[in-house]
Amino acid sequence: MLLSINHSSTASAGPDAGICQNSSFTLSSASATYATSYFWTTSGTGSFNNPSLLNPIYTPSLADISSGSIILTLSAISAAACGNASDAMILNISHLAVIDAGPDATICNNETFMLSNATAQFATSYLWTSSGTGTFNNPALLNPVYFPSADDILIGYVTLTINVTSVAPCSSVSDAMILHMVSLAIVNAGPDVNICESSGSYYLSGSSAQYATSILWTTSGTGVFNNTNVLNPIYTPSTGDIESGSVILTESGSSLCGTVTDAMVLYITRQAFINAGPDVTICEMESYQLNEATSQYATSYIWTTSGTGSFSNSSLLNPVYTPSVNDILNGSVTLIINATSVAPCVGISDAMVLKIINHAEVNVGADDHVCGIS
Repeated sequence: MLLSINHSSTASAGPDAGICQNSSFTLSSASATYATSYFWTTSGTGSFNNPSLLNPIYTPSLADISSGSIILTLSAISAAACGNASDAMILNISHLAVIDAGPDATICNNETFMLSNATAQFATSYLWTSSGTGTFNNPALLNPVYFPSADDILIGYVTLTINVTSVAPCSSVSDAMILHMVSLAIVNAGPDVNICESSGSYYLSGSSAQYATSILWTTSGTGVFNNTNVLNPIYTPSTGDIESGSVILTESGSSLCGTVTDAMVLYITRQAFINAGPDVTICEMESYQLNEATSQYATSYIWTTSGTGSFSNSSLLNPVYTPSVNDILNGSVTLIINATSVAPCVGISDAMVLKIINHAEVNVGADDHVCGIS
């Protein structure tokens, strides 16, 4: 007889191994001897590209990834009369880190920013970096605080990137967000100004604003602006403003960071008013006191004459004028009062005519003799 002796098969699934969840695994370390065929099975729900190969490729399922590990078993089929062999290995499946730096954000240029919206899963470490020159209170935290630098603020934005380490053998991943920095509005209403009431209105040419999305002018008085929402409006004082002597004009500048204000004082000086009085007629031998001259808001006076007469005191509001011989001969003289206003108001003058009439003269003739009739 012929006695055939067959070898029993041996099987080695290979050592335990680990992959990242986004990878497949080639069972390249599996080996077998005296096997007539092979068959791979899994404790999970993934799939082999061909379970009858000695070294197939295994692709984990979502359930495999969720469980974190599965057992892959190699069965080696022996020839007739010999027992089959099998061996297993554990395939560990690591999660790839999931990271979200959070949505883009906007802050004011005088603020810091806490990255509270950043989230992560399956990460072993974190590291934040900036495209600018600002600093983190701790870049190794998931939710640190970022302090913008002067350069960051000048540029107006910065990209903040979080880099996270996954569990080996998964690779590191990153995500980024943009932090915009909006400047607080800077407004300057301009210097305090003094105008004369006769100016009628004041053009706010000295005001300025930066980073403001809107402008609003207000007054402490009752005057009006030609437009309250422009940078350099025209303000027309009211009668009440003029009587009070000053008014506060406030410029408000608004931005995403709120509203800031600045104010200036508009001083309003009263224009001097003067009235020399009505024209008057006097007799040639008389002087005339200008007691009908009136004035308001004047700081000083000076009387002048078109003639050659004299004033008792030309700096008084109501002096006495004494006509000269020439004034009398001319029959009239113009008397002018000049009044000085408080700056920036200008001086003002007014005049009256002083008419001078002569006394009547009578002459009955020379003495004469007549003969009496008896």
